[in-house]
Amino acid sequence: MNTIKRLACTVLGAVVAVLLIVGFGGVAAAAPAPVPVVAAEPAPPVATPVAACMAPGDSIELRSAIAAVLGTTIGAIVGLPIFLFGAIPGAILGGVVGFMVGSTWYALDAGQAPQGC
Repeated sequence: MNTIKRLACTVLGAVVAVLLIVGFGGVAAAAPAPVPVVAAEPAPPVATPVAACMAPGDSIELRSAIAAVLGTTIGAIVGLPIFLFGAIPGAILGGVVGFMVGSTWYALDAGQAPQGC
């Protein structure tokens, strides 16, 4: 009896899912309303690029430390289901990966910053 209930719930869920997909797919595929044509539209303004310099005090050490702390925290939380035996290696690996991400992040931003800022 229990398997029949499970089968019925699964079939019912699949039917509801298909109906929702078909219903919303039909709405999404409907043709949009025509846009009224205006006689003379002004040209859009041209954007001028602005030099984005690195913030003062921004350094590779700061970004790497922030990313390492975040990586250590995430690694420890992910390793918690295996108790301390998983949390400690998770924190170490998360910190190392976070440090690498932070230093790469800085190198990319420093390479894209215009010279002479």
